Amino acid sequence: MPETLISVIGLIAASLTTIAFLPQAIKTWKTKSTDDLSPAMFTLLCSGILLWLIYGILIHDLPIILANGVTICLASIILFYIFKPSQAKKIEHIAIWTNNLEEMKDFYCDVFDAKAGRRYHNPAKRFTSYFLVLSSGARIELMNKGVPALNNSWGHISISVGSKHRVDELTHKVEKKGVEIASYPRSTGDGYYESVIKDPEGNLVEITI
Repeated sequence: MPETLISVIGLIAASLTTIAFLPQAIKTWKTKSTDDLSPAMFTLLCSGILLWLIYGILIHDLPIILANGVTICLASIILFYIFKPSQAKKIEHIAIWTNNLEEMKDFYCDVFDAKAGRRYHNPAKRFTSYFLVLSSGARIELMNKGVPALNNSWGHISISVGSKHRVDELTHKVEKKGVEIASYPRSTGDGYYESVIKDPEGNLVEITI
């Protein structure tokens, strides 16, 4: 078999095995969550990839060098988030019920230079909302449910804990302490994984990733 063809086969094989890491790396980068991944497995995998890279360099094999060089970069992203220290809890967003969704959106965008995300609508629940992002990264959720809202109707506070596992863990922990659970952990229609609890005065607090 010609050496050129052998090299092409090697490059194609290397490309496919490298690309296989891309979806997981992108997902981990976006969600910052590695709950379902084994730290031991990924540590061993990265060690093996690194040794393959060193081996490829020593024997001057381009397909091995390229494949394992790119793969170790993608795998390292995942490994970083596996061993990254637990994120500090932070306010994810504040939610406000409003009677005039578009007017409120325009107000915050015009006055505070907020950037509005896509308009979310759930016809079954007659629920519509916008997420607005301020320049600092702070977020406001404007919500309308097709019924009159009280003036200054505060909806809920959302607190990020970093991962699905921590959402489940904290929800279970506070339930044992007697805290009322308004909604158990679930994936929502607008892409969140969250539970909802009530504080001592009945205010809603979302626990989310």
